[in-house]
Amino acid sequence: MDAKLFTTRGRLAASVYDQDGNDLAADIDRWQTIFGFTPAEAEMEIRDRRSSTGCKYLGFEPWELNKDSLKGFYKEAYEYALATERLPTTLRNSTYIEPKSTFLLKLEGLFSDVEVLKIIGNLDSQSAKYRDGDADGDVEFCVIDATEKRNIEKSLLYHCIGFQPTYIRISTAEKNLPWICRHPTLGVDSTMPQYRLQSQTETPAPIRNECPVWYFFYGTLADKDVLTRVLQREISTAEMKPAQVRGGGLITRAGKDRATIHADLEASPMAGSAYIVKTREEKYALRFHKTDRYAVVRCRIQLIAKELGTLEGMDRLTFLFLG
Repeated sequence: MDAKLFTTRGRLAASVYDQDGNDLAADIDRWQTIFGFTPAEAEMEIRDRRSSTGCKYLGFEPWELNKDSLKGFYKEAYEYALATERLPTTLRNSTYIEPKSTFLLKLEGLFSDVEVLKIIGNLDSQSAKYRDGDADGDVEFCVIDATEKRNIEKSLLYHCIGFQPTYIRISTAEKNLPWICRHPTLGVDSTMPQYRLQSQTETPAPIRNECPVWYFFYGTLADKDVLTRVLQREISTAEMKPAQVRGGGLITRAGKDRATIHADLEASPMAGSAYIVKTREEKYALRFHKTDRYAVVRCRIQLIAKELGTLEGMDRLTFLFLG
């Protein structure tokens, strides 16, 4: 096609679009507010979009389902934002989701097949699944984080899929185990020289997604009957190993439950039980049980054998009370 004819057709398309009920001057003002454009930038982006033959548009149903959460937008502006991956300035605070937030996503409708969900939301291939046997019809859920939730919603809108997922926001113990330092470790200030990694090739154990992995339990979780209820499977006495850790101390919460806080490494060891957490589902179940008042931290677990006494320690995990 002749370049001059193509340009003329584009301008005509933009002009016709404006004449179909769109006030270009008003839209320029709105795009300045939404995207932080100058007047010239806003006009150029609007005209380019309206003259393009390759733009993707949202269907009516997905827009109607989501527009109430998109304050400050109108449909064309949001289509542009999705296509260009621009974060609208008017929504940076109103739609902010705490990065550490965790959600249960109900596996139903389009998402009855978790493999479809993984493709649409670009989910971790190890995303945990849970079954709620107490709910009607034995409902299944998938655990997702805030980034995965945004990916799912963006994909549904962009591909004009009129499906509204069911989310349940949940409170879980924080887990942040960087590979560049020993923080967080029970009873250890990792900024002190003696606790720093000795070389760039040294990696603190355990790594973030290591599984299976030993956990040290104290208080109620050291009771196999409680652990059976939390993990929803029968825990045998043989799976709970007598153990101890240093660097932690116990406080009493609500007059009954005990919680671990930092203590001096030279203080008396804290006794409890060690258990091998075998699956990603078990790790999530434990974090749900402890809630966001706790964090997963590294610790040095020593197993205690009746015949051999205290065995050599191993760097593994426990829960620290945050307050």
